[in-house]
Amino acid sequence: MAETLYVEKVQPVEAPIQKDHAFAPELIEVDLLVRAAAAREAFKVDGAGATVAVLDTGLRTSHGDFAGRVLQGRNFTSDNGANPSNPSDGNGHGTNVAGIICAGSIHTGIAPGARIVPIKVLGNDGGGSFAQIRDALQWTLDHRAELGISAVCMSLGAANNLASDAGLSSDAVGLRLDELTAAGVACCVAAGNDYFTHGSAQGMSYPAIFRQTISVGAVYDANEGSFSYRSGAVAHATAADRITPFSQRLHQKVGGLCATDIFAPGAPVTSSGITSDSGSSIQHGTSQATPVVAGVVLLLQSYHLRTTGRMPSVADIQRWLSQGAVSIVDGDDEQDNVLHTGLSFRRVDAMAALTACAKSLLVSELTAAGMQMRPPAMSPVRAT
Repeated sequence: MAETLYVEKVQPVEAPIQKDHAFAPELIEVDLLVRAAAAREAFKVDGAGATVAVLDTGLRTSHGDFAGRVLQGRNFTSDNGANPSNPSDGNGHGTNVAGIICAGSIHTGIAPGARIVPIKVLGNDGGGSFAQIRDALQWTLDHRAELGISAVCMSLGAANNLASDAGLSSDAVGLRLDELTAAGVACCVAAGNDYFTHGSAQGMSYPAIFRQTISVGAVYDANEGSFSYRSGAVAHATAADRITPFSQRLHQKVGGLCATDIFAPGAPVTSSGITSDSGSSIQHGTSQATPVVAGVVLLLQSYHLRTTGRMPSVADIQRWLSQGAVSIVDGDDEQDNVLHTGLSFRRVDAMAALTACAKSLLVSELTAAGMQMRPPAMSPVRAT
């Protein structure tokens, strides 16, 4: 089947703010809402043994948040002298995203013990092409076993709004996402930040629209006041679990298997920055929600690996995320300038997802034990 690219340009999925606010200095509020710290403590897990490939603007690899856990990455852009071995981040988006996933020093990410493979597919200007992403996904496939890559985080996408992946069966990016998923690599992709731009129509950006991805929308993590975004979206007031006005969304009633899988806190999030080896940055977007989910995925993989000696399937991960999710209603208490679907979506909960995983493993263990304890079948005795 011929490979095709659906679009030519890609942009980081990000919704910059237009005015300044005071913020809490860490990832504390995100952690509290999704109960990540509680899950790490209860299950004695931090992402160790799992590795995430972050396809983004690169990484400040010398940042203290990632010390000792950065594996050899790759640069697919013309930045850094086009050196393929130098995925340094001159933008800040990728470092912020990576910090949310697995910062482990100045900041504390969701899975602070996980390893990271930085893959630079977006330039320092934030732009790129899907040809670069196609090649980066192929590189990830080729090096998956060598580097132990178990998850991919893609906080990027086109500025479009699709309700289905119909007609994209031969798409080059989609085909590689298929292969990664089949190989057990969970691909978390940002739903997009253009809900207001597209007139509040349900949908998601490419490549989040592919059904094999774990697509992620954004909610607020606390009452942070009001925000105005460059797209024109406005949140007049914010509170925990209110869907951000920029976040694209697609319910199962409309999108079926292509629907938005889960939401996570994505505005505002303080994480690692590129200004120094202890720098911080504050960003908004489904770009920031996606690494939260990627971090929870790494916790699930780490726990499953420690318990069973092997990684779980992506289908199992998706099931546990869904089983443990908190139900949120789009439009029940949002105060913004977009239209709402009035439908229920799912928001990630790390503690409940890990609990679902543990219960699943226990059931499997008991089932296996019961089968082993059953007496062997007896042949009927016939009189001679």
